[in-house]
Amino acid sequence: MSLSKTRIRVSKSFQKRMQSLVHEYMKENNVDTVELEQVAEWAVETGRYQRQPLNIVNQCKRELSQALRVEYMKDPQGRDVRRMHPVRIKDEGGEQMVLWADIEYAKPNHMRISFQQRRQGILADCRQHKTDVESYNDNNRFKASLLFDYDFNADLQELELPTKYPDGPEED
Repeated sequence: MSLSKTRIRVSKSFQKRMQSLVHEYMKENNVDTVELEQVAEWAVETGRYQRQPLNIVNQCKRELSQALRVEYMKDPQGRDVRRMHPVRIKDEGGEQMVLWADIEYAKPNHMRISFQQRRQGILADCRQHKTDVESYNDNNRFKASLLFDYDFNADLQELELPTKYPDGPEED
């Protein structure tokens, strides 16, 4: 079994354990909603959450990735744009890796793939959102029917409108 498959299995198992902790907390405290800091404090205090020391290289890699995902710059037109863009690829041995490039120097093919991968992620989020909404609509005990539109063009246009307006009409 390759190292990446082992990581995925451990990761899914870890995620399931984290999910179980939240559900245990909700049941034990008889609540319908949770604030994760309270759940975390409860899990640590009750000994339900314990961690092994982290691999420092993996921890650094994760923190670098998180930092790059939130690094923005102003483009020549004054827009805030994400500076660093990742592309997930498999190396010759089949191991997944992520290559990062600065938008100012990235080759078009890197940016095309990065934008395609981000768009696929957005689509996957929308698909899951739609599935969750449909399930809620079909099964909620309140018989509520919530509707959402997945055409974001009007939202994007609205976000481009000015946010500051003059106090009165412009004088000639």
